[in-house]
Amino acid sequence: MKLGEKIRYLRKNVKKMKLNELHKRLTVIFGDEAISYKSLIRIEKGQRDGRLKSIHQIACGLGIDVKDLLSGTERELPHEEAILADIMRKKARSGRFTYNDKAFIEILSSKKCSFLGVELVLESGGATKREEDPEETELLLIATKGKITAHIHGEVHTIAPGDSLYFKSHLPHYFENNERRTAKAILVQNPKSF
Repeated sequence: MKLGEKIRYLRKNVKKMKLNELHKRLTVIFGDEAISYKSLIRIEKGQRDGRLKSIHQIACGLGIDVKDLLSGTERELPHEEAILADIMRKKARSGRFTYNDKAFIEILSSKKCSFLGVELVLESGGATKREEDPEETELLLIATKGKITAHIHGEVHTIAPGDSLYFKSHLPHYFENNERRTAKAILVQNPKSF
């Protein structure tokens, strides 16, 4: 099977997404670094071979691992030895998404992870936008600095450093910082929804 055919099949039949929805998701995750809509069309139609960076973005957008995306295609990765550890250095973080001038996330997890790990930074008065992830998606929020208020489907929860909060992230949610100092948290999403 050609890679473009598999991407189209997964997008339409498994994830039930239109191409513009996938592109919007990529823009949310990767911001200005996101693959262009035209490139996405060309890769799906087999008119262009995607670079590994583009394939990684598409896999994230579909919520699957790159290896799983390439499996069974002409671009299948060669069999690899199991990797016991994968270090993601701060300088090599693979993406940043800015909600506004007081709220952003940076991707912490490597491309090889089956989950998504991000660091959430909220300046004083900062807030994320309201989000809803696909069904069966879970989120773990671990406060590392300051207090973060989580709004989840009408409930309000405040957590301080060392506290964690777990919820099904298909429920509408957003986070805010009502304190005078910057707040930070680690968010772990399973499976990757973008």
